[in-house]
Amino acid sequence: MHVLAAGGIADGRGMAAALLLGASAVQIGTALLRCPEAKIPSARADAIGRAAHPSLYRASGSRPRNRSGAPPPAPYPVQRGLTQAMRDAAAKKNDIRGIQARAGQSGGLTTVDPAGDVVRRLWEETQTLLS
Repeated sequence: MHVLAAGGIADGRGMAAALLLGASAVQIGTALLRCPEAKIPSARADAIGRAAHPSLYRASGSRPRNRSGAPPPAPYPVQRGLTQAMRDAAAKKNDIRGIQARAGQSGGLTTVDPAGDVVRRLWEETQTLLS
């Protein structure tokens, strides 16, 4: 059986820990979002980099969190379609208030380096820790 570790892993320490705990591989997500190749608006990239602690939203993807008494949000595919024009306009203006800026909890560990450099650095950090 193979185990893939994912979630909150954005540095060599996280990768080494996952591998030492038995993972066969590690999936990196947020660590690559600020790379130029991701082509996300700079306002979103900056917000991800400043995120020392993730924010909770009333609705996130297909898991609505509604404790406010407001009507529940539309399900994910509908919600995304309803907000597409708003998100596109905000991205053109580089306005974080309208950009859907989801990211994982490791945003504070990210850099704006090219993806190849990030992957090489993560692997080198991991190798150093495992040797």
